[in-house]
Amino acid sequence: MFLPGMKKTQKTYEESKIDVLLTYPKDGLRLFQSMIPIGLVSIGTVLQRAGYRVAVIDFNHYSNDFRRQLQFLRPKIIGIGGTTPSRKGSFLTARLAKQSLPHTPVVYGGINATFTAAEVLDNIPEIDFIIKGEGELSFPALCDAHIRGVGSGISCLPGLCFRNGSRIIENKPERIRDLSVLPFPDRDLLGDYYNLDMEFIGGPGDFIITSRGCPAACNFCSASRMFPGGIRLRPVDSVMAEIEYLLSRKNLSGLKLFDSTFTANRKHVEDFCNHVGQFKIPWECEIRADSVDAGLLKLMKDSGCYYINIGMETSHESHLKRISKGITSGQVLDVLSMCKRLGIHSKVFFTFGHLGQTFRECLEDIQFIDRHKGNIDFFAVTVGLRIYPGTRLESECRENGVLREGFSWTESCRKASNLLVGEPSDIPLLFQKQLGPVKLMTVLAILFAKKFIGTEKFLARMMFENIGSVLISMKLAVKHSIHKAERRMGRSLKERAWAGTVYHHARDAGPSSIQGGAGVSRYAFTGKAGDFKE
Repeated sequence: MFLPGMKKTQKTYEESKIDVLLTYPKDGLRLFQSMIPIGLVSIGTVLQRAGYRVAVIDFNHYSNDFRRQLQFLRPKIIGIGGTTPSRKGSFLTARLAKQSLPHTPVVYGGINATFTAAEVLDNIPEIDFIIKGEGELSFPALCDAHIRGVGSGISCLPGLCFRNGSRIIENKPERIRDLSVLPFPDRDLLGDYYNLDMEFIGGPGDFIITSRGCPAACNFCSASRMFPGGIRLRPVDSVMAEIEYLLSRKNLSGLKLFDSTFTANRKHVEDFCNHVGQFKIPWECEIRADSVDAGLLKLMKDSGCYYINIGMETSHESHLKRISKGITSGQVLDVLSMCKRLGIHSKVFFTFGHLGQTFRECLEDIQFIDRHKGNIDFFAVTVGLRIYPGTRLESECRENGVLREGFSWTESCRKASNLLVGEPSDIPLLFQKQLGPVKLMTVLAILFAKKFIGTEKFLARMMFENIGSVLISMKLAVKHSIHKAERRMGRSLKERAWAGTVYHHARDAGPSSIQGGAGVSRYAFTGKAGDFKE
């Protein structure tokens, strides 16, 4: 098979065409490490299992001429993921796609798309379809209808939203009841650009998701609405097989369990702990204070759990009730004491700026942290509440005028006041009369002075990562200007290395390292022009 970077012939163009291109927008400045967009990769894995030729581009690790690569690949359908902070990047990708391939359908999905579907279809004409909720079954069904002309059409596809004349049709999404039908997300779809550093133990890590859903309904989070109907669990043998797959790819120091609440189902935790010990690998997870006890924590520790994340948000019981956290500060303190005795590190999430919260209450929360800092290893602090679509907080902010009447998630929310609390992203913040940006900035300054924000190692790593990201963006701006000049001069496609993309050509039969997958012949770009390997 010929691919970009090889000698250019007509056969090269024909054989390098793909069926589906999946893209993920650039995150911009961030307070977290660059991670694999696992939802997009999961969809891509299901597509290649169905025999589609798939390419995936994560713009966080991409440096080429997207317009010309679209002309080279000629996908039959383009999927775009993304979050609320990166939504403008998703919309830009859609515009570029339509400029290059005006007749190719563009599909938008993910958590932001799920809760803003009508607004997006009203205001972003370049997006043809939106898939709400989980996309592993609906997106391939859309591809079957559009590319292969099979199935019962698109009008009744679960979760699909589209225009019908002047009307917008929004089909209700259906959740995937049995997670065992999904193959492992194939990490090779995106190449080896991701370095997840393990806190406290150091070294490279990777992550795994063992369940979907969250038992809580906190007012600032949309997880329970994105994955409604309670917790769905993966079978323990499937989870262990995926861990074995991850460990076979690279030498890992540890694993992060990215379930919204790993301890939501006690038997699931016990089954996991009774099996994961065979790998002798440290792991961390997120828990709720009301879902563990000393016995369960000890079992977790004995099986390799070295670090837990727990959400407290505030020490004030009235605010905990108002945000529907469903726990008390006393429960959190009990869990932290048990973890300290067992030698389990702890990360505690605190949030300043809740609806109705006062500056004095913020200071009292800081005093609370100061009193109990001996039992807390990592302070995950957010100053200024981020407002996300699909949350109860969004509805409350629309009702009380924090979000103006007629506000649309397709418009920009950037404000200079956001920078006062360290939020560079395009996301609205909850500023109130009694707790505005200046007072919240004061809270942030006090937290910094007391070293209650992350760890020194974490802050240094994020600083260097973001400085590197800015320098890379400047370099790319120059490179893209060159690409633009080349296009204006009418230069044809030349033999260039399409770095940042891994091409998958599906075969009908053959072995696969991915659970339940069809045989796949992998051609991965390794970084130099013409340097492809099977």
